[in-house]
Amino acid sequence: YKLDKYIIDYNRTAKKKDEKTAEFDAARSQDYMNFIWDAVTAAHESDDSPFKIPQPTSPNRKRVYMIIHAGASRLVDGGSMGTNGADTQGDFMDVFIAPDSTWTYLDKTDERRAKDRNGMVLEGATIDTLKSIMVTSETASQDGLNWGVNGIMINQIGRAIGMPNTYDVVKGISRLGYYDVMDFAGYNAGNGFFPVLPSAWIRAYMGWANVTEVRPDADGKVKINLTAAGQKSGSEIIKVPLTSNEYLLIENRQRSSNNEGTVTVRLGSASDDSLYSEIMLPIDSLHTVFLDSICSGTDNKCKLNKKKAKGIILSLSSFDAGLPASGIVVWKVNDWYLKEALPFGVVNFWGGDTLRDHQFGLAIVEADGILSIGKTFQNALGQATYDYGSGTDLLPHVRVGKNSPKDTVWSIDATGYGNTASTQGGFTGIKVTATKASGARTERTSNAFMGDSVVNFAALSIPVTITWDDNQIDNAEFPRLVGKKAVPRNALFVNYPSGMTVGSGEKLMVFGGEDGTLQVLSARGDTLLASDTTILRNVVSSIKDSSVAVPLYRLGKPQGKLLGLASYGSSIFSVHAKSGLVKTELLSDLDQVRFNSEKLALKGLRVGPMVTAAGVWVADSQFLYQVSLNKFPSRDSTPLPDNFLIQDMAVCGGSEGAENIALVGANAKIALYNGTTKTISSLTVNAKTAANIQSTQNQSFRVACADFDRDNNAEMFILGSRGYSAIIRANETATVVSAPRQYKRGGAFVSNDSSYTYDENSPVAIGDINGDGYPDAVFVGYNLLYAVDRSGVVLSGFPVTITRGIPEYGFLSDPLIVDVTGDATPEILIGTNGGLLMAFTSTGKQVTTGFPLSAGSFEYGDSISPMSIFVSNTIDSLSGPEVYAFHRDAVFGYRLPKASSNAALSARAWALPGSGNARTNYFDASLLGDPTETAETASIGEFFLYPNPIRGGKVNARFTLGMSAKSAVLEFFDITGLCVYSKKLGSLNKGSNQIDVMDVSKLGSDVYSVRLKVDFTSGKQKHKFYRVGLIR
Repeated sequence: YKLDKYIIDYNRTAKKKDEKTAEFDAARSQDYMNFIWDAVTAAHESDDSPFKIPQPTSPNRKRVYMIIHAGASRLVDGGSMGTNGADTQGDFMDVFIAPDSTWTYLDKTDERRAKDRNGMVLEGATIDTLKSIMVTSETASQDGLNWGVNGIMINQIGRAIGMPNTYDVVKGISRLGYYDVMDFAGYNAGNGFFPVLPSAWIRAYMGWANVTEVRPDADGKVKINLTAAGQKSGSEIIKVPLTSNEYLLIENRQRSSNNEGTVTVRLGSASDDSLYSEIMLPIDSLHTVFLDSICSGTDNKCKLNKKKAKGIILSLSSFDAGLPASGIVVWKVNDWYLKEALPFGVVNFWGGDTLRDHQFGLAIVEADGILSIGKTFQNALGQATYDYGSGTDLLPHVRVGKNSPKDTVWSIDATGYGNTASTQGGFTGIKVTATKASGARTERTSNAFMGDSVVNFAALSIPVTITWDDNQIDNAEFPRLVGKKAVPRNALFVNYPSGMTVGSGEKLMVFGGEDGTLQVLSARGDTLLASDTTILRNVVSSIKDSSVAVPLYRLGKPQGKLLGLASYGSSIFSVHAKSGLVKTELLSDLDQVRFNSEKLALKGLRVGPMVTAAGVWVADSQFLYQVSLNKFPSRDSTPLPDNFLIQDMAVCGGSEGAENIALVGANAKIALYNGTTKTISSLTVNAKTAANIQSTQNQSFRVACADFDRDNNAEMFILGSRGYSAIIRANETATVVSAPRQYKRGGAFVSNDSSYTYDENSPVAIGDINGDGYPDAVFVGYNLLYAVDRSGVVLSGFPVTITRGIPEYGFLSDPLIVDVTGDATPEILIGTNGGLLMAFTSTGKQVTTGFPLSAGSFEYGDSISPMSIFVSNTIDSLSGPEVYAFHRDAVFGYRLPKASSNAALSARAWALPGSGNARTNYFDASLLGDPTETAETASIGEFFLYPNPIRGGKVNARFTLGMSAKSAVLEFFDITGLCVYSKKLGSLNKGSNQIDVMDVSKLGSDVYSVRLKVDFTSGKQKHKFYRVGLIR
């Protein structure tokens, strides 16, 4: 077909006078689409219109259309607008016109074109509307550059049948290098003549290859012989789950399709298809078909290359001949990012200022740990150059150098730069090892960066071993999709019902979803009853199927929004917002679980359930209910105080069967249920509040109890959603043990010029963090982890900044306190929205060996997805306790191999939310050893002011005293020695003390000497100085 215009008429190369760049680019796009329209119109108006050919009837066949135009490709030969300023003006770009907004570039002032701005309507055609079409040139270069169009044609055909591009289309950067035909490096392999196979994920996505998913067996490893891609025999692709939406794909890519390591190039003539010749070469000499002469590396003598290819390349004997090397390729797949990217026809793209290049839908795990693919380098001339992959990216390989020892790489480990961690850096403990196959041949890499210094061990079948760290639960099904979104405190770990033939020495887990659906699984994630329904989950594993059915193993139908979960023996109690309190009794059916459910219809419940020896406790806006454990649903009720909107409760002293219960309500109101008199009394707190304390009216509150000062009387730890905190004696005196303090937790924030408020409603955990025999409280704030002592003073090393990247907030679920390192000192565990289970030591240091665990999945968005974590001894045959994490719609399970077998049962631990399945929110300090008492001395320990330097005129002081003090004073002295500020502190306690929000705004910018002068009860006086800067 011939058009009336020249290429330059559709593709001008220079801006008009006063034309802006954006206008120039828009005009070029319009001209290009006008060319498409003119070409399609010319073809359709001809007698042999390709658009009138009947469409295929098979669902496995698809008719696609390609425009092949005269001239060369601008990508290779495009003049000033082309690559490296090649010298032919006005060449077209090779483009796939996708069924998107591209058609809107058609000239809307032309009535004929304007009607096709959603795709070309072709009258009399066998298709109604043409929405996509391929465009390529008749030759790559017309200036003698030996470059083929094979690759770009294959890539465009792939796009037309549904295969996405895998390079970064925003930045124009290769992401997968030579190892995928949908990356420009892959389709330009072998000078564009030898495009490679699609990557493992693409082949699986298109339904062209089967995937074998593997899990750890009893010895924590799986060994499989991987067959070369394209061989259509044996195991071709292995899938290894990392999270619920990330996994590894492992494949064997071979440049040669035979055991001899040769490749045959078939050459033909443009004039006669029946005439052809063949050249057979060793695969690592394939590049010589483009060379005029071959030079010796020893004497530098060159001779004419008799095997130089001439004519047209018709075929190769190997699909992957264009690869730089042969071996095992390990891919990391991120389903969430694929869901975001696939609607745009890509799998990798620049994620903007937030995600940048930190997230990929598909990435190669570079075996040498040098993450060079997609990175820009400079050559000796200072020009930009790129690495598109070499033998060092594959397993196994050996690097040989003149002046360095051999470096053989057999494995990709769980740590290091190239690793099997999740995208967020979560430790998976997975190691991939490839061993040298029997009869393997050595093959030198083909790569400009590496030269021939890298040797790979090529074979059509390579043994691959996947090893899991000893933190894996053997024969387990984790991570496991459970179909329903998790909520805080949503799981219980209970004994199997009596009479079951399975589960000996193990516990089962009962867990709830957001809609109140209760399910049951074994501690290994196995099923214990038949599934009665399924739920569809969106996936991107196949071009044909966009969802997968996830079976549910339900303990009855959902009862509505789940507010809480607790247990007593085999009785499961759940509170639902609209339907009330449900008791689900677990029963034995030999190797299956049966259940029986009863309901106490109490609409409007707000708090509970909590279980004590006296019964099950729940509350609504008017009453605290005590429900019988043995005569369910029999109940007693006690009226709440007037205008008391309850928000949380905790066991707080009393005796067994007559427990006292602390209640906290809106506006930080507190009340106490007396287990002996069965009455509730309001408590009045008399405490001064510092200037920095946020109003309690805008906060919701949590409470936990312990005997913080070890005087045999329980105290309440009250914590607000925006940082209010206080420790109050749990009796009628309501003595203030720790005056109200303000922590960075929730509040008002400004982001992207818009303001919003956020409430951190996560509960408190209590344990003996520092081993002094006194309980400490642990809680989270805005990307901060706090640990405070019995006086409410932050422990040394805290608060800890949780992440250095995107701030973590909206935890909603409990931190835990349990020893996971085996040093007999408990660590603090927290689960993040980003899918990490993190651990911190008692001094605020992050545990980095085996942590953070990959125990969830990352999805960037506006919604909060809290992770709920649980530590329990669930499998007696395994040493140490297990840790479970529920995140989004999946559950994860790990062993804690370094922890002692009784770590979860330690008196210092808070291993389950709410202190156990009963959810009492009570820490029994009487189980701790005697407090560590030091001899009283008239001494001042640590003393400092913060922040330093002081900004904004407000400063806090923290210090430690060796005995109680009658009085103390803080004094600021300027550089001349003049006292310019003084604050009397009154009487002080032995131990840690903190003075909040001193106003020094009247002082000028300077460096001050601050003196703490203390009069101790012994009659002695001590001084200590600290230097602090002040900036106004």
